[in-house]
Amino acid sequence: MQRREFLIGSAVALGASRGLLTSAAAPPRRAQTPATAKTDRLAIMTYSFSRILKLPGRPAGPNATLDFDDLPQMFADRYKVHNLEIQHGHFLSTEPSYFKDFLARLAKTKSRVTNINLELGAMNISAADPAQRAQAVDLTRAWVDHAVTLGCPRVMINQGALAEENKQTAIETLKIMSDYGKSRKIAVGAEPRGGGGGRRGGDAPAGPPPPPSYIILTEVLKAAGATSVPDIGNFGGDQETQHAGMRAMFPITNGNCHIKVHEPPRYDLVAAIRLTRELGYKGLYSIEFENPSDPYAGVQTVYDALLANI
Repeated sequence: MQRREFLIGSAVALGASRGLLTSAAAPPRRAQTPATAKTDRLAIMTYSFSRILKLPGRPAGPNATLDFDDLPQMFADRYKVHNLEIQHGHFLSTEPSYFKDFLARLAKTKSRVTNINLELGAMNISAADPAQRAQAVDLTRAWVDHAVTLGCPRVMINQGALAEENKQTAIETLKIMSDYGKSRKIAVGAEPRGGGGGRRGGDAPAGPPPPPSYIILTEVLKAAGATSVPDIGNFGGDQETQHAGMRAMFPITNGNCHIKVHEPPRYDLVAAIRLTRELGYKGLYSIEFENPSDPYAGVQTVYDALLANI
């Protein structure tokens, strides 16, 4: 199976490669210094550079200036960061030979994959169609196996549109994923999405605003035995809502959180970083940038704030 067929292929096709997987060796350890002690807690999401990545299946354009396979070297050279959080759709193949080559690139820069984000579209734990939920389970199992191969300790799912009406089904589906991840020593997690408390764009709907989306997500994660990936910029609402969401989700984190800035700014970045310290967080801060401006500069902005405040 080559290139992007794995993105839209069947769960059976993806699962067929599981028997070929072998565990990756741990990356070489870097010498610890006061400077590396902080940068070792930083990761960068490949999603931050999606707009300029050269990817198979995407028409080449003037903005596509960066090869995905060059990211480990670029992150190490430009930012001194050796932790990569990767969108599953950015890998150029799922063939064992490709993963072997990619691991060699990681080893060259003493880097590692710290999280793989799974974006499986309609195949998610909230899907009304049982077949789509079953496909989500099979695909997640396959990517848990790929995570083992890549020496990556986590995968993150997209939970879809959680609601009270589908909460129990979502819990049951996520528990299957989480239990399989535990059997392979891989944490399965999810991040808050959509903010809640209103909708983006347009007039607010009539009636009281819905509760923040992190509330039902936290309930589902706990009931399924899964973990959280707190996205500090995804809690929506005001600073009180954001901090309440952080206090709810950081206690069940798998050791990875997302942190980003918006244009224009929507929250106090420094206050949020300081709250993670108050909460005793010792994990990774994974930098995300999703605005249309220069991703190099956007990542640098969050990078500088983190180094000054963690």
